[in-house]
Amino acid sequence: MKKKIFAMMLAASMTVALIGCGSSPKSAADSQDHLARIKAAGKITIATEGVWAPFTYHDEATDELIGFDVEVAAAIAEKLGVEPEFKEVAFDGGLTGVSTGTFDMMANGVDVTEERSKTYDFTAPYAYDHAVVVTLASNDTITSFENLNGLKTANSAGSTYEAMGREYGAEVMNVDTLGETMTLVSNGTVDATINANTSVQDYIKTTGTTDLKVAAVDSDVTLYGIPLAKGSDNDTLREAIDKAIEELRADGTLAEISIKYFGVDITAE
Repeated sequence: MKKKIFAMMLAASMTVALIGCGSSPKSAADSQDHLARIKAAGKITIATEGVWAPFTYHDEATDELIGFDVEVAAAIAEKLGVEPEFKEVAFDGGLTGVSTGTFDMMANGVDVTEERSKTYDFTAPYAYDHAVVVTLASNDTITSFENLNGLKTANSAGSTYEAMGREYGAEVMNVDTLGETMTLVSNGTVDATINANTSVQDYIKTTGTTDLKVAAVDSDVTLYGIPLAKGSDNDTLREAIDKAIEELRADGTLAEISIKYFGVDITAE
């Protein structure tokens, strides 16, 4: 009988212990959302390519990471009260890293699209652009996006421009940089490339090339936003970035950065 009572008491005590373990309060870190964790760390990790002028690239003289998106992201970080920590990765790697939590955000002229919005929560747009088709200046057969059907184009893997090429029936070659895409068009390896009008105009102006031209302009406006991992964990971070963008637009900072890199203000719709 004593053994039976002892066993019952032991089982009861173990049950209480297990209940106590299961109901222990979460640590402060576990209860913090993404914005709180970023502020606690004092920094925000930002994915960017570093090879797409004038959005994100390296100064030839100093090798410093510079560009429109780099300065905008740094200004947003300052508004959040943290230091920006840029991580240079391929475009598709940056997007994947945001969704997996490797990076806090991405600043790389990321188009806000219906398809991407299924995976990411985007901030309010901070800039506006148009997609264009670039061909050899001597090419008079490509005058629209529809003319790309059955032809070869080149673009960064995972980019909106890659997707557009495939949608219009082109065979798309994946490359890493804008310069590579332009070279492939220039030497006839591909028939065309699709890219942002702002980047194309900057490339033509910077290189002085007369071999290339803009053959077609998409009438739809491209919205550039900052993608965050989808979910309520990022609600306050998205709201804070939206507020920062609004303030940077209102005080003229966005326009100033845009004019510095593009010569025009692409931050006003």
